[in-house]
Amino acid sequence: MRKSKEFNAKYEIVAGERRWLASQNAGLNEIPAVVIEADDVKALEFAIVENVQRSDLNPIEEAAGYKKLMDDFGYDQEKVGKFIGKSRAHIANCLRLLSLPKEVIDFIESGKITQGHAKVLVGLENANLLAKKIIEKKLSVRQAENLANLFKKPKKIKLISKDSNLRELESILINKLGIRVSINNKKNNSGTISFNYKDLDQLNKLIYVIKANY
Repeated sequence: MRKSKEFNAKYEIVAGERRWLASQNAGLNEIPAVVIEADDVKALEFAIVENVQRSDLNPIEEAAGYKKLMDDFGYDQEKVGKFIGKSRAHIANCLRLLSLPKEVIDFIESGKITQGHAKVLVGLENANLLAKKIIEKKLSVRQAENLANLFKKPKKIKLISKDSNLRELESILINKLGIRVSINNKKNNSGTISFNYKDLDQLNKLIYVIKANY
């Protein structure tokens, strides 16, 4: 709490209002308190931190509190985590939920899907459809993951054609050495040459050729 600006000899609760109310309901006349020096901005900051630590928040309310600390007070994810007592990964995962479509966010806030389900849907174009399927079929998080994997776009495989000069050079070395040769050349003209031998005779022949020429 801090000293009230409007009333002398009175104090204003900065953080801990819910605990104070609980103590009132329990009939307690005195409770321990800490008096701090805090301007209006600092008091608001403490109030937000207190709010996001409540156990009854849904994941979206929690994420919104973290975002407010970052937007209004210049926190980064690491600082939020240290202040709240959560890991940076937890903060990041919560914030990702805010990128979901509004309909999915409504499902989270109403408790129709859990945070675990919601994490599966982040980044998917058809998140709305999948969320409805999760609710309709009453899927577990693991089942939701399997369903989401069916709808994810497969990664494109990039085929790199080998330069004709390299293929010709490989052919020359194969004919010369009698073993399989593979040349991988990068854009900056660095790379590797691989020799694949089948037995010790081929290995000895390769060693002999190298020694004879160098």
